[in-house]
Formats: sequence, C-alpha cells, structure tokens
Amino acid sequence: MKLQVVIDALNWICGLGPMCMMPIIMFVIGICLRVQISKLIKCCITTGVGFCGVNLVINAFIAQVGPSVQNMVKTFGLHTNIMDVGWPARAAATWAYPMAAVVVFVVLGLNILMLVLKLTNCVMVDFWSYNHFIFCAAICYYASGSVIVGLICGAVCAVVTFKLADWTQPVVEEAFGLPGVSFPTSNSISWAPLAYLLNKLYDKIPGLNKLKADPESIQKKFGILGEPLIIGLILGVIFGILGGNDVAGVMSVAMYTAATMLLTPKMMQVLMEGLIPFADAVKELLNKKFEGNNFHIGIDAALTIANPSCIAVGILMVPTTIVLAMVLPFNRLLPISDIAYQAMWLSAYPVAFSKGNVVRAYISCVIFTTIMLGIATALAPVHTSLAVAGGYKLGKAVLVSTEDAGTHLLSYILSLIARIF
Repeated sequence: MKLQVVIDALNWICGLGPMCMMPIIMFVIGICLRVQISKLIKCCITTGVGFCGVNLVINAFIAQVGPSVQNMVKTFGLHTNIMDVGWPARAAATWAYPMAAVVVFVVLGLNILMLVLKLTNCVMVDFWSYNHFIFCAAICYYASGSVIVGLICGAVCAVVTFKLADWTQPVVEEAFGLPGVSFPTSNSISWAPLAYLLNKLYDKIPGLNKLKADPESIQKKFGILGEPLIIGLILGVIFGILGGNDVAGVMSVAMYTAATMLLTPKMMQVLMEGLIPFADAVKELLNKKFEGNNFHIGIDAALTIANPSCIAVGILMVPTTIVLAMVLPFNRLLPISDIAYQAMWLSAYPVAFSKGNVVRAYISCVIFTTIMLGIATALAPVHTSLAVAGGYKLGKAVLVSTEDAGTHLLSYILSLIARIF
C-alpha cells in the first residue's frame, strides 16, 4: 500500500509536465541545498515559463505537420502492423510498472553513492527521465522473467549513463552553450559512442572531412537562403507538397516550420535564463561541500531541440524516416506519433561531436534511425505488454511500439543479455 502511494505521487508529479514538474524539483533541491530563496523562486518560474514556450512551439509544429505526415505515409504506400503510440504512452506505461518506485530509489541511491565515492560528477536532477531506467528494468524483467535481473539491469543502465554523461559533458557544454550541464538520458546518450566513432570515420572520408555545414557556414555561403528561417520555410513547402496539401495548406505548413526554426531557440533562451543560474548555484554549493569535485547537473536531452543544427536535422528526418520505414525489410513500425521530433533528440550527440555539422549529423541520424526502427520492431511484444498493463486500450491494434522505445539502445542490449538468465 505504501509503495502504491509513492508510485501514485510520482505519477502525479510527472503528469504535471515539465513546465510544472521541473520548477517543483528545482525548488525542492534548492531548498535542501539552501539556495538563496529570491534567486531560487525566480529561476524556478523562469524555467517553467521557458518549458511552456518550447512546448507551445513544438506542439504547434507537430499539430500542423502531423496530418501532412499521415498523408505522406498514404502517398508512399507504407503498410505496417505495429502502431506507433508515441513516447507519452511509452512513458506512462513505464511508470505503471509495479517496481517503478523501487527502481527510482535504487537509481537515486546509486547516484548519491557514486557522487560520494567520486565515481561520477553527474547530479541527476531530471526526475522525469528516471522513467528511462524504469523502462530498462521493465523490458529486462519481461526478457528474463526475474524481477531481480530487471532491477540489476536498470541499475547497470543508470551507472553506464552517468559515466557517459561525465565523458560527454565537455562537448555538450561547448556545442550547446550549457556550462555545467549534461544529458544523462539513456534514449539519447546511449548513441554517444557510436556518434563519436562515426564522426571520426567522417574525418577520413575525402570531401566530407572538409565540408563546412554548420548553420553559420551555410548562412555565410548561401546568404539569406542559408538562414534557419528560410531553410524552415523551404522544408515546410516540401512537406506541404509531399503531404498532398492545397496551396493554403502548403503555406500553413511552411510558416509553422519556419516559425519552429526561429522561435524554438528563442524560447530556450528564456528557459536557460532560469536553469543556468540555478545550475551554477547548485554546483557552487556542492563543490564547496565536496572539494575536489566538478559537478554537472543532469537534465533532459530534449533541451538540444533548440539548437539550429538539431532542428534542421530533425525536420530533414521526417520524410527520411518514412522512406526508411518503407524500404527496410525488417521494419514493421508505422512511424507517426514521434516522427516530428524524435530525430531532434537522436541528433544531439552527432551535432555535438561534429560541432554543428548538419550533413554529418544527418548521415549519423539516418544510421541511428535504421537501427532504431529495428529495435522498436523487436520490442513490440514487450512494449504491448507494458502498454496493456499500464491501461492502454489497443483498439484495433494488435501490436504497439514507439520510435522512442527504439532509441533505448543500451536498454535493448541489456534485455538481450537478460534473456540468458
């Protein structure tokens, strides 16, 4: 009963969404660490407002592009039998896993222990993203039939994620202008080693190794045509036409895409005005208390969607993902719900390691998406079981999965190992 109360409380907090949840978490942490109350309140509210602004822009883009994407699916004749129910459904089903609260406390304890023993400098404050470790524990439980094996796999996923966050923190700080911040979200950081290796490979490919394709270089080379606003407009026109819209529909999709390219970074600037002072205050207090450490604050990699290169790659991946889903013989997922923003998360580390090179990041995301579709297809039976247990109504769907599930590369690898047990 007590465990259920904890689970219900966690679900309630997570159900508030990031614009309410993150300020609450920040306020609690700030009070515990005795951050100046006036600064803390302002940081919390500003961060919440920033999340609200980002959500408004992205949700408007998804709502406008979604119908065009569905029309593109019909146009390409894409037929699959696994429905993409979207990452919110995956997250909700994950939190409904009976051992969810236990996983949270195990991971929280591990994070504290690793900080005390100086095995990591990552302070994981993004409570919502603990659902990634729960997802790992859940799919490993289904793979092995053992609750203990599931918990161990969730713990291993967390430890590896924190270590990867330590490794990638400097490049994240440089690429995204977020001092003292890291992205220990396993659906994104699991791809960091592969992104690093691919970027090293690109350095050895003639032509590609000298191609300057960051937003600044593109804008300098193409003038007004290289500006994010105009790139968004052009891509929007292409989406509108491929989606079978009339002239008014094409214009609408084009303007929403251009607005996303321009407004998302501006909304993220508001968020950073709240988050960075808070992160600095927390780091300063922790570094004073634990001398010799250089702590960084772990938050959701979704913050990278404000980066112009990530936005560009994400938008380019919308039609690319549909084509991949159509031609890959092993794929059975119908990608719809997550398609408008999934690649913005996958592009985080390709963009970071390539210093914003859109071409390199796009190639890496094509490779990542190919793997992701395979994982999402393979996880469909487990995902369906999780969804049903979480109260999801299948309707006419026999199997459900998500692109988001397919991005959990480390969790999937651990689930394959768990099958041995």
